[in-house]
Amino acid sequence: MDQDRNEAIALHRWAVIAEAANDRLTPAERGPLVRRAASKTHAHPDGEDRRYSRNTIDRWIRTWRKGGLPALSPASRADTGVVRAHPELFGEAAALRLEVPTRSAAQIATILFHRHGITVSERTIRDQLRRRGLHRAALVAEPKAFGRYEASRPNERWITDVLVGPHVPWPKTPSSVRAKLFLIVDDHSRLLVDGHFFAHENTRACQDLLRRAITRRGLPEVLYADNGAPFSNAWLTRTCGVLGIRLVHSAPYSPEGRGKQERLNRYIREAFLAEATHRGIASLDELNDLFGAWVELVCNTRVHKETHEAPITRFERTGPHRQVDDDTLVDAFRWSSTRKVTKTATVSLGAWVSK
Repeated sequence: MDQDRNEAIALHRWAVIAEAANDRLTPAERGPLVRRAASKTHAHPDGEDRRYSRNTIDRWIRTWRKGGLPALSPASRADTGVVRAHPELFGEAAALRLEVPTRSAAQIATILFHRHGITVSERTIRDQLRRRGLHRAALVAEPKAFGRYEASRPNERWITDVLVGPHVPWPKTPSSVRAKLFLIVDDHSRLLVDGHFFAHENTRACQDLLRRAITRRGLPEVLYADNGAPFSNAWLTRTCGVLGIRLVHSAPYSPEGRGKQERLNRYIREAFLAEATHRGIASLDELNDLFGAWVELVCNTRVHKETHEAPITRFERTGPHRQVDDDTLVDAFRWSSTRKVTKTATVSLGAWVSK
């Protein structure tokens, strides 16, 4: 497999284990998360829906802890089994298990032998069925998932969003563009981790803001975003995978869990944007200078109505936060793309053209 496919598979495996890979989890807390991941189907880069056994997920977690994202890249397989040589038998074995979930691997092996005259070991059938999540325990009961309204500590969960701002320059002119405010909020402290106005709502803007936020405030454990294009793309997925951040997207048309972000958006409109447009805005640079000063002097220092503390005080109480080394940060935000050289000896990437 080529490098791009290996990386895609590594990112896929990270997405499967991300929730259960948190170092802060106890074995008792990690177990239900692993079982839940094993009970689900996961969209593989090859286009198929796959299930993974608990043993596989546990092994991937151990592998990631030892070597990070690169260690999750697939290694070439040298083993071949009877079922791999006869894929139609595995499909039939899966159908037999689904037909009667309590049917044992030994019984399935017996049925296959009487139907086809081929001996398949009980262990091979059991391992293959578990690999697809078709073990009896998973088919009998579906584990429940429980959520949490508030993160228990700073940087446990960041929420990111885009707020549509005013036209700049303001008052509006023929050359004015609509400013887009990219925001990141810390769920526990309600700190506005970082925010910046951009002229375009795209992936690059999201990446620029995230890098600024991590450099300044440390690494989050979870990044919670909607399904908009700036947050649902291969580059952000890779960035989070390299940094060990679990990327979570809210379900379409289900904004639950984004209340803190929505309340902050309303506060920004009422307390900052209303005043900024009243005085006039000459440029994006001026708007960002004003916003940065307002965040530091007002937004993050006011006493929050729910926590009864200033966001910056609540955020800094636990001391220095987890940082990332410079080399890893550079690799995480590295962009790569395959392009063909044109007949004019140029290569284009977005709006950038090179000879």
